[in-house]
Order: sequence, then C-alpha cells, then structure tokens
Amino acid sequence: MEVMEMELSRLLNGPEASLAEVLDARERRAARQREMLQRNCTLISFTLNMPGPVKQFPLAKAFFKRGLERLERALLCKGYKVERVECFFDSAGSEAFLSVAAPALEVKRIACDLEESSPASRLYDMDVLTDAGVKIERAQIGHASRTCLICGRPVMDCAPRRFHTAPELARAAVTMMYEDECGAFAFRVASEAQRALLSEVCVSPKPGLVDRLNNGSHADMDVFTFIDSACALLPYFVRCVRLGIEYADKTPQESFRALRLPGLEAEETMRDATHGVNTHKGAIFTIGLFCAARGRLWAQGRSAKAETLACETAQMVEEVKGEFLSGNSAGQRIYRESGVAGIRGEAVAGFPSVISVSLPFFEFLQKRGKSLNDAAALTLLRLICAVDDTNMIKRSSLARFRRVQTELAAQLAQEPDLPQEKIAVIDRAFIAENLSPGGCADLLALTLLLHFLSRFENEITSWSEAENYKRG
Repeated sequence: MEVMEMELSRLLNGPEASLAEVLDARERRAARQREMLQRNCTLISFTLNMPGPVKQFPLAKAFFKRGLERLERALLCKGYKVERVECFFDSAGSEAFLSVAAPALEVKRIACDLEESSPASRLYDMDVLTDAGVKIERAQIGHASRTCLICGRPVMDCAPRRFHTAPELARAAVTMMYEDECGAFAFRVASEAQRALLSEVCVSPKPGLVDRLNNGSHADMDVFTFIDSACALLPYFVRCVRLGIEYADKTPQESFRALRLPGLEAEETMRDATHGVNTHKGAIFTIGLFCAARGRLWAQGRSAKAETLACETAQMVEEVKGEFLSGNSAGQRIYRESGVAGIRGEAVAGFPSVISVSLPFFEFLQKRGKSLNDAAALTLLRLICAVDDTNMIKRSSLARFRRVQTELAAQLAQEPDLPQEKIAVIDRAFIAENLSPGGCADLLALTLLLHFLSRFENEITSWSEAENYKRG
C-alpha cells in the first residue's frame, strides 16, 4: 500500500538536513569508527538509506531501533558477543556502532542476510569493517550489489542517471517503513489473539466444553479441532488489526462495516480447517472486533487499556442494536422470545461481563499465585453465573439455565476456590445434560486476550509522537 501525499507529509515529520549537516555527520561517523576500532574488534556501522532531505523522523527512528534489535539478536543467535554499542540520533539520521568479537566476513554475512530479509530491510545500511579498518564488500561474500528501491536496477546504474526523483524515492522508503511497522504490530496482536484461543481450549476442566481432558458435550470436535481452527484464523486476526489501522481516521462504525466480509470469510476458513465444525464462530466476532479496535487505538496514538478497548468496540458495533429483532440465528430467536441479548448485548454494552467480572477476577487470582489454568477455570465458572449464555439456553431452556446459575453461584459462595475435582463433577453433570457454555468460553478467550495485551497497552505508532526525534 503506497503512502499518499498527505500521509507522506504526516509521516515525514522531522527537520530537513542541510548538505553541511550531512557532510558533518559523515565526518563524525568516520571519527567514531576510528575510535571504536581501537578495541581491536570487528566494527558494524549501521545507518539507514533514507533518500531526500528529511533524514530523521519518528517512523524512521522506530524502524532503525527495530533494525538494531534484529542485528543484535542475529549476532547473539550465532554466539557472537557484542562488546560495545553506541547510538546517535540527530537531524542527519540515526546511526549505531557495534564492536563485535567475531570474524569480519561472518559478521558481514549476517548483515547482508538482514539487509535482504524483507522489502523494508533493504533500507538498512550495515557497513562491516575489520579490526584494521578495512571495509568488507558485499561481493566478497557472494552477495549482489544493492538495488534501487523503486525499479530494482543496481543502485550504481540507477542513481547516477536519476531515473527517479528524490520525493519518489522518499515515498518508496517511507511506504516500506510504514508497511513494516504496521505489519509487525498487526502480527504481534494477532499472535496474542491466537494464543488466547489456544490457551482457552487447553484450560481444564471446563464444564461441558472441549478441553485437554475430554470433548465436553461435543461429539464432533476435540482439542485438536480447536488447534486447527486457531491456527487457520491467524491471518484473519492480522487482517482485523490492519483494517483497524487503515480505518483509524474513519468512524468506529465504518471500521466495523469493513470487518463484516472478512468475518464471513474467516468462518469459511474455520470450517475448511475443521471439516465443517463450528469451533470459533463467536470468537471470530469478539476477538476480531478487539483486534480491529487495538489497531485503531494504536494508529490514533491512544493507549489501549481494557476499558478503553471495550468502549471502542461498543462504538464500533452500535448499529448491531438494530439486528436484534431481525435474522434467524439461535441468538436472535432467543432474544425475540425471552429478551436475552447474548453476545450482541454484551458487545453493544461494551462487554461488561469481561471488564467488570472476568478480567478483574482472573487477574486477582493470578496475583494470588494461581496458575493460568486454574485461574481461567475458576473465571469460567464466574462467567457462567454472570452471563446470559444463549448456547446454554438453546441446549436446554431459559428456566433450566437460570437454575444452573443459581446452583453454581451457591456452590461458589460456599467454596470460592473450587478444586479441580469438584469442577470435574460439574463437567460430568453438564455433559449428562448436553449443556455447553460456548458463549462464556468466547468471553474467557477474550479475557485472556485482554490480559495478554495489557503487556503493551501503552504502545502506539511512532508517528503519533512527533517529538520523538527531539528527545533523542
């Protein structure tokens, strides 16, 4: 996705570097290299190939820092020790110097592999010098010369002839950085979404639900069916985050409309992976919704605490209110018959059962030292007591479900930390009646997702902090 002119001006938010500043930076770089080489180590001099007069801006700085992390990790994976790292940030760009206790040719191979590891990494410029100050060329290790960002010709052929203008090259570079930053964040959130689904199915015992111990009240699926489904849905979750980012300047309702078709396609993907079994239809809605909301907040430069995310999703699904009285799904029929709104009601209200009940309770148990499994199993029981689960109602009746809630609440009041063997007794009772709290299982997965996302709830786009480059 090419960055348009208006977005380009927003992303290229930094000072223009004069020719004198660029030349001064080169002299300083040479002096720093001489000083670092006194340690008798291989030296890496890392900068970015950023065309145009604007060399330092928040997106470029974030992209550079991520490249530096990748470089240090790659060296560590090969067992090479980084003796010293020095970083500098000014209007002429970002630069880092690394002294490495390793053969220069091997270090150059690592650097070239990184430079060729993705479209955006072509912007890395990782010079490698021997301890005697001799620069290792790409040809010495069998790598081709660098190519133009736009046309793919060798840079030495393209640049002198000026086939492309500086603004065209800058746009290409910024587009690559933008795609890299958005893609990395989307995959990170989507991975946590997949982790939440996998963790939820593994929690055991779970009354009436598929877990590691049995299939619950489901003859057509097991834990491996859920694993297949969760793996198949990862690209969908990535797409949801990306849609949230792309629609961040639109209304929340427009973001939700954009999710509808991908959601339907994800259902088909799920059924292909499970041979027609519905494992995650509810999660496709709830988890996909929160992935998109996380992308919106990230792109808008807003922190994403659980309450903020839930508020955002409530605004996104505002139009769903009008769907309660139409349609022929089990949940819609139950609403017309009994007024129980199920997951649609939860979504429109901002998921109060998660924000006010399950997430605080789960995190309280975690702080008390409960394992993820035991905390999640007890949290599920609390959800069953608090939520109008249309799946439970569909498999029995509203009256029977209310009795289940009353009986379970009474049991938990007497013994809040219900041990696994007693939860297993409830599991057997649910299976005997063919009960399955599938809606609560989706909300448990959402609870786990919000818990996992809290580790980086304050992370926002680099370009949302236009003053980053001044803070060095």
